[in-house]
Amino acid sequence: MKILITGATGFVGSRFVARWQGEYTLLTPSHAELPIDNAEAALLYVGTAKPDVVLHLAAISNTWHCEQHPDESRAINVLGAVNMAQAAKAVGAKFIFFSSDQIYNGNEELGGLPETIAVRPENVYGRDKLEAERLIAEVDEAAVLLRATWMYDAELEGMRTHPNFVVNIANALRTQTPLSFATREYRGITNIREVVEILPHCFNIPGGVYNFGAENPLNTYDTALAYARLLQEQTPEAFIKVMPEELILPDTKRFPTHIRNISIDMHKLHAVLPHDVHFSTTMEGLEKFLERDTLI
Repeated sequence: MKILITGATGFVGSRFVARWQGEYTLLTPSHAELPIDNAEAALLYVGTAKPDVVLHLAAISNTWHCEQHPDESRAINVLGAVNMAQAAKAVGAKFIFFSSDQIYNGNEELGGLPETIAVRPENVYGRDKLEAERLIAEVDEAAVLLRATWMYDAELEGMRTHPNFVVNIANALRTQTPLSFATREYRGITNIREVVEILPHCFNIPGGVYNFGAENPLNTYDTALAYARLLQEQTPEAFIKVMPEELILPDTKRFPTHIRNISIDMHKLHAVLPHDVHFSTTMEGLEKFLERDTLI
């Protein structure tokens, strides 16, 4: 199988390449080689490469940047994604699009949110991802649109790592620097290794929108505190003896108008995956992460 990956040097892309190189033929063009915001260039590149799958990971994912530069966000996150979908459709390639749970950031309903719920995203990034989903589905009804959650990993040499949940908490404990988390936010937080392992199973599922990541009934503060306790219990020699409650602090003022719930329900995707392929919950994933990885 030949897989064309946009954003191959990014957080998800670099780990996908590291895991699957040698098992698939991976095409990893740079933006200079494949400018996704140029429809003709995208069509030419994909038409020449003739991949079986187009895994579209390239995006401007910094939500603050998108708010400050909405035209740039739309050019890449909407039009670039549509260009790639059209190019994939032209050669009969399966199109896999990384969308986002930020689509749910205006919802006030509690609990894990299904793909069928009415959404009203409140920021540019969420609105652009939602528009991209709609336009891609019009181009190709077989396209798979994955609403990914916040992801984490340890800092790995040669791979891009952004500030993320596990790294930030480890640094807070190590340096005794307080870190606050919202009590009025609910969201899934997913181990990137599970994302990378499960992605190839999505190449053969029916087209449509799927939530893609860990379910999590806890608010972000409770999740952070629970993980900090696990981290200190497992590696007490690495961290100064201090109670996690002294460093992981509740932020009760963030999201004052309504609870921010972007937690997802995973029944739809799990129903079409093999029975032994599924995402762990957020806490299960964090426990597995600590069993294998070190942040010392």
